[in-house]
Amino acid sequence: MKDSNPILNRGLTIVEVVIATSIILAFLLALFAVNNLYLRTAFLNTGSVKATLLVEEGLEAIRFLRDSSWDDKILVLTPGTNYSLIFESNSWQTTTTNVFIDGTFERILTLSEVYRDGSDDIVSSGGTLDPDTRLVTVSVSWRVGSATTTKSISTYLSNISDE
Repeated sequence: MKDSNPILNRGLTIVEVVIATSIILAFLLALFAVNNLYLRTAFLNTGSVKATLLVEEGLEAIRFLRDSSWDDKILVLTPGTNYSLIFESNSWQTTTTNVFIDGTFERILTLSEVYRDGSDDIVSSGGTLDPDTRLVTVSVSWRVGSATTTKSISTYLSNISDE
């Protein structure tokens, strides 16, 4: 059986094409919006990832200094003083001068004295000074827009050598 009105069939085909094109266009616009959101998020996280790596590197550097010489590299550092780490002459060094990494990140290293009670447990107040242990805090700060963001980590560092 033949359609009695072929013009009507051609019109429906054009409407179908317009609807299909609109659906595809809406899908592509949504895909571009999701991609844009992903890229913005990825660029914002770049600073956080770099800061995390710099904090971990700071801990490794202070462990290197401990392993080099507890007496010459750790005990000479004044507790409560902010230090920066620099790598020169194939070795890590501490300095009280602010050092900016990539012109953006500032890494600060602070050591604190550790006290122990009669059971040899670390205590926050009172107790006896442990000359072979320091609390190490490494912080990395950088600017994000008009705010400063900081990542930090703390750990205990002990003299494990026979010096």
